[in-house]
Formats: sequence, structure tokens, C-alpha cells
Amino acid sequence: MVQIRLYLGQPRLIRVVCISISLLLVACSGAPDKPQPTQGEERPVHHSQPDELGRQLYGMKHPADPAMLAELRAKRLFGDANDEQIMMMMGRMGPNYTWYASEEQVRGGIGILVLAHGFGKHGDQVLRTQMLPTGEEVPVSFAFGMSMMMSDHIQLGLNRLTDAGATDIVIIPAVSTRHNTLMRQWDYVFARQDAPEYASVPRVRTPARLHFVNPLEDHELAGQILIEYTGEISENPANEEVIIVGHGPVDAVDNQQQLAMMDNLADYVRGSGDYAAVHVATLQDDAPPEVRRANVLALRAVVEQAQAAGHDVLLVTNLLGTRMVQSSIRRDLNGLSYSFNSKGLVEHDNFVEWINVSVEENVTLLAD
Repeated sequence: MVQIRLYLGQPRLIRVVCISISLLLVACSGAPDKPQPTQGEERPVHHSQPDELGRQLYGMKHPADPAMLAELRAKRLFGDANDEQIMMMMGRMGPNYTWYASEEQVRGGIGILVLAHGFGKHGDQVLRTQMLPTGEEVPVSFAFGMSMMMSDHIQLGLNRLTDAGATDIVIIPAVSTRHNTLMRQWDYVFARQDAPEYASVPRVRTPARLHFVNPLEDHELAGQILIEYTGEISENPANEEVIIVGHGPVDAVDNQQQLAMMDNLADYVRGSGDYAAVHVATLQDDAPPEVRRANVLALRAVVEQAQAAGHDVLLVTNLLGTRMVQSSIRRDLNGLSYSFNSKGLVEHDNFVEWINVSVEENVTLLAD
């Protein structure tokens, strides 16, 4: 009986090597994971010549398939917008593309595919840079984008990993919560959900075994990041109220589930110091204007009430990205006094630590 165990205190290099050994044991054992519905001959992706930074499909326009546009309209994801208006809004969402994070000589039976909404050019670069040390040991690929009208970037990410020898691929959803439409669209793309949340894009196929991990959510490592980010702007905890602000999903039920999850994060901060109070709030940034407006008014009220009590306000977020929604928050709170640590979670070493821990938790098995 061989047992592989990894520990948070181990150096990253040792942990990655252990992960590789663990997956090798899994691949050679007689009891691999139950094959996913995505297994089969991989689907080729054309027109994937990389740009000067190595990004594939970057800048490719969203498909303008009439059937997809009709499907999006039927779901009223864009209100009463016509085809031209939908495509304009899609263009503002950013590209769907693949970015490989390993040198060509890096090969191995394990591959890591990171799925992400996309955090703008700077945020995407930050996340990829954080993963480069892991990419020196095992093949790593990113699939950035909303996946609303295409899945080629995800298929290409899988193909790059299997081309590097990966027979087991760990799927990392780089989102702050599972309670959103993007997570469910990815589930559709991987045939883990019957119906799409957006358009009926082609589902991916790969000969590799897939291992799906949970989003970061209220993981202890996320809590540690927020403790640190709050501490960086704190001067007198007993006289400070902390607000953790999230992007928030569109759906009201999803939003309540995310708020409950964020309150678990708030518990880490509450337990780290004698803060006067710790609150959570979401903007529901992509919801209809009246929904977002109500959330902003509620957030401003929390800040105003804290100030009326004579407390200073500290603002942090559980946003993964570094620059996007943070700017909106500053506009939303214009005229109010507060201290804001606007760092995204991907900027912290704990984010890659979470990826490595998640890989270990999902693929470390006992092998005879």
C-alpha cells in the first residue's frame, strides 16, 4: 500500500512533485476515477496561431451564430437587446482565449487547466505569472473567458495538455463562488449539466481523465488572505468595522447563497482581531440596474451607520481580479470616508497554494 500525503508547510516544488507521483499511481492503478462524459477523441481547434505573448484565440470575435443569438434572447440575458446590441455587449466582456503556462519541454501525466472569467490584461497576466513555477513542473494551461457563445478556448486548453502527455487533467474553476451562471455554463461544457446557462456551445472532448475541484469560496486559505488584507489597512480594530464586498451573481437565490458563504469568510476575520463588526455585501454587478442600485444603497448605508457610531470603515473584497470591479466600488462609495485594500485574491501566494492543495485533495489516492 502506497500513500501520498501533502502538507501546507511543504515547499511548492516538493508538493508539485508529490502531486505528479500521486497521479501516476492513479493512472497505473486498476481503479481510476469514473470516466467523465467528456471522454473520447479530442475535438480539434483551428485558427489557433498564438500571438506574440503566446495567447491563442486572443482577440477572436465572439461567434455570431443566429441560433445562439436567438437562444440568448429567449433567456433574456440581455434584456430586450437586438442582435447588434448583444454583440456589442459581448465585445465588452473580453476575449475567450487559451494561454499556456509551461515550456514545450515540460511533459507529464498530470495537467492543470485553470478556468477563469478573465480579469483584464493585467489581472490575467498576474494569475499566469503566479502559476509559472507550477508550470515548470507539470503542464499548465489557462482558458479565459465567459464561454457564453464558444468553448474552443477550453477545448484548446485541454488539447495543449494532452499534447504534453497529460492523461489526467485537474480542472480548476478560478471563481469566488460556485453560485453563478458561469460556473454552470462550464458544467454544461464538460457535460456535467444537461442544459446550458448561456448558448448551446459545443461540449469539449478529451481522452484524458478529468478531476474537478471546487471553487475557492470560503476555503481557509481565502480566509487567511482576507485576514492579511484587512490587517494591512487596520490601525485600531476595536474602533473599526470591516466590510467584505463581492461581485455577486445575477440570480437572487444565488446571491443569498454567496452571502452565506461570504459570512463564513467573515468569521475568519472576526476571529483574527477585536473588530467592532464585520459585514458582507454583494453588488450583483451584472444584475439589472435597479437590483445593483439597491445593493449600492445598502452598502452605503452600512458605511454611513458605522461612521455615525464613530467607527472607521475598512473595505476588502473576495474578488479574484485586481482592477475591474474595484473601480466601480470607488465610484459607488464616492463622498464617503473609508480605507480600501483593493488587492485581488490572485495576487496572494495563497491562491496558488489553494490550487496545489486542491489538486492534492482531489487526486491523492491509495494505490496497491
